[in-house]
Amino acid sequence: MVLPLRSILTRRRLGWTSAMVLVALVSVCSFNVRRPLPEGTSVLGPFHPVPDLEFLYDLTYQRDGEQVVEQQIFDRIFQIIDEAERFITIDMFLFNGEHGGDRDYLPLSDRLTERLVEKRVRSPNVAITFATDEINTFYGVYEPEHFTELANAGVELVITDLTKLRDSNAMYSAGWRLFLQWFGTGGPAFFPHPLTSRGRRVTARSYLRLFNMKANHRKLIVTDRECLITSANPHDASSYHSNIAWVASGAICTDMARSEHGVADFSGSRLPERVTTPPESEGDETGLRGRFLSEGKIAQAVVEALRSATRGDTVDLAMFYLSDRGVVRALENAASHGALLRLILDPNKDAFGREKGGIPNRQVARELHGSYLTQVRWYDTHGEQFHTKLLLVRRRGEYHVFGGSANFTRRNLRDLNLEADFQVVAMRGHPVAASVAAYFDRLWENDDGEYTVPFERYRDDSWFKVLIYRVQEATGLSSF
Repeated sequence: MVLPLRSILTRRRLGWTSAMVLVALVSVCSFNVRRPLPEGTSVLGPFHPVPDLEFLYDLTYQRDGEQVVEQQIFDRIFQIIDEAERFITIDMFLFNGEHGGDRDYLPLSDRLTERLVEKRVRSPNVAITFATDEINTFYGVYEPEHFTELANAGVELVITDLTKLRDSNAMYSAGWRLFLQWFGTGGPAFFPHPLTSRGRRVTARSYLRLFNMKANHRKLIVTDRECLITSANPHDASSYHSNIAWVASGAICTDMARSEHGVADFSGSRLPERVTTPPESEGDETGLRGRFLSEGKIAQAVVEALRSATRGDTVDLAMFYLSDRGVVRALENAASHGALLRLILDPNKDAFGREKGGIPNRQVARELHGSYLTQVRWYDTHGEQFHTKLLLVRRRGEYHVFGGSANFTRRNLRDLNLEADFQVVAMRGHPVAASVAAYFDRLWENDDGEYTVPFERYRDDSWFKVLIYRVQEATGLSSF
């Protein structure tokens, strides 16, 4: 059968068009998984003396059947705001009052907004910048009241330009960058907001932007006097989560501030004041030093610390999400070399008034539990989350501690999300080392409260869920 010339030409055009689209998709995908990182990201700061370092935490737990809430972090943030003299730079991932369910949450977003507005009134010469993730506007669909209040008070708002970051959900993002981003996020708002059950609607195009699965996940504040880095969000639905924080002063804060300048710059803003490096602190007799880490450099430092763990050492991990394969292998290797591993994990069942299915923690816990010297306990959540991100490596002579915004997942540790942590090295007898160790031991041993439950409580032997976890972790088709 002889095809008409027109049909042959049409097929050839379709073939060439399909080939060009495929080449374009592969090229965009390849570039954006390896694109040059913006200035201010993937920071491996130098170690500095941090003699004034503070370790803080929030805990929600049960005692004799009653809920107990201990909170320190936001009171300390408010104090830092009040005491600033020249500038305040804040970077927070979730900053809104959206929530699902009917629980009475603490109005953290209102309180932080009020504190910043009051600071502007009392101290108009203090420059205040607030950087955040675009999920708080649901990718440009609306402007929250908090943002309007801050802008009206003279606070500089920086909505992070996530397109400048590498793509974690690369296969989808290549198509979105080529064909969809040009249409914006406007249109009729027919779709339910994923963070609230209170009737707010968003657009189809905003969901298309959401599916890129990337974020500015940092949680920090830095001023001319102090800095704080935390796992806690000023987000009402997160107000009862358990979290940790560090407070420091000196050169480590300068490293943090410089990184934030970079984030503002690539997002089209410019912070009002460049920070000069303050004099080095002299440290203290027992030795306490720390450094600022961000993005992929967190993974580098964590794996290095785990690689050196051996017989007689203890590795304590308290974590909301654990899924990164490099970290999982490093934990297994530490245990195989004789280190004792103790893991306290969130059971991944509670998410802002909704229930989740336990991925990825239950699958990773099953993989690690019982291998070599590994023990696992679950934090006993009741609607809230065990949102802590903390690693403590106890060596004979010194402790290495990591804490901040980063979950131990591919998205958080592999130069994809924006993240920020401190690494702290303390001599074994230092009070800061003792306070971190006491915090973990308290949870592990259920000292004066009901914090953790045995591994069997949330054990999950589903191989299908293991497959889902491994595919999601490898491809970025997940929310963790």
